[in-house]
Amino acid sequence: MFFLICFITSFLVAFASIPTIIRIASRLQLFDEPNERKLHIKRTPLLGGVAVFAAMIFSFTLGAAPYFEKQHLFIITSLILIFFFGLRDDIAPLAPLKKLSGQITAALILILFCNIRLTSLHGLFGIHILNEYASFGITLVGILFIVNSYNLIDGIDGLASGLGIIASFVFSILFYVYSEPLMSILALSLCGALLGFFPYNFRNARIFLGDTGTMTIGFVLSIFSFHFIELTRTIQVNSWFDYQSAPTVVFAILVIPMVDTLRVFTIRIFKMQSPFIADRNHIHHRLLELGFQPHHACLLLYLVNTLFILSAWFLRHENPSFVLYSLVATALIFTQLPLLFLRLKKPRQII
Repeated sequence: MFFLICFITSFLVAFASIPTIIRIASRLQLFDEPNERKLHIKRTPLLGGVAVFAAMIFSFTLGAAPYFEKQHLFIITSLILIFFFGLRDDIAPLAPLKKLSGQITAALILILFCNIRLTSLHGLFGIHILNEYASFGITLVGILFIVNSYNLIDGIDGLASGLGIIASFVFSILFYVYSEPLMSILALSLCGALLGFFPYNFRNARIFLGDTGTMTIGFVLSIFSFHFIELTRTIQVNSWFDYQSAPTVVFAILVIPMVDTLRVFTIRIFKMQSPFIADRNHIHHRLLELGFQPHHACLLLYLVNTLFILSAWFLRHENPSFVLYSLVATALIFTQLPLLFLRLKKPRQII
């Protein structure tokens, strides 16, 4: 019941605060302006992430009080830092390196003061324990990658928020099963906040998450990812949730933004472009070119994400490397299918 109260509180705070934030953003002229690359055709207020962040932090601090420890203060500090860098970017766009420096600083707080880091690959690629330098480097790069993956996937109404709802809900269950009440409360707080925001963002969005929201979502999910991977090394649970390899579970939960970002970054680098330059190569852009409506594209990607999570669960006792290779290969094939169909749709030249 206590967990449910945290979830409902977060939902109500977000849902009730959005209309006020829309008015404030409109008064301050904080809009996402339409252009040839973007899909929306009217000026849309930003700052939806402010409601998500406020609702999540409010619910989390109330719910976490009985379990609060010193390191949790550093988690909140890092969240506030990432929030303000996102907010600053929404108000007046930051240069990519400045935004990255903020993300790195927040990530270092997690690694150095909260001990949130990867110390083992759980046998993936034959690797178990990581040395100190590898642990630090992989964790830092991983946090930055997850944060920017959610930032980049926010291209159509409801996509980033919907994927965030799925991911945070699954993590809330996993942390509950693994007796991590504080992380479960944070996951439910994020899930409730995103659900409160979702009706304003799905189909003909009245407000966007902005970098404030997408960076917050990605950062919180990166905390969950690395904490869960470490948690499964030391805690044994019911075989229904006992995974041979937690990294494969995390990959399945975050599969859409991670694989899409990896694919897009690879394409941009091969073209000798900055990986952070905006384009229309994302999976959702390809689906729209195939004729999908934005909300149908979202629903398809929600479904695919859910199927990957279920696949990881059904294969939880199989060889970890085999499962990860299979999931990665399937994800890469899926992200390339729209491009293949687009090429098949193009009329052939008559010679």
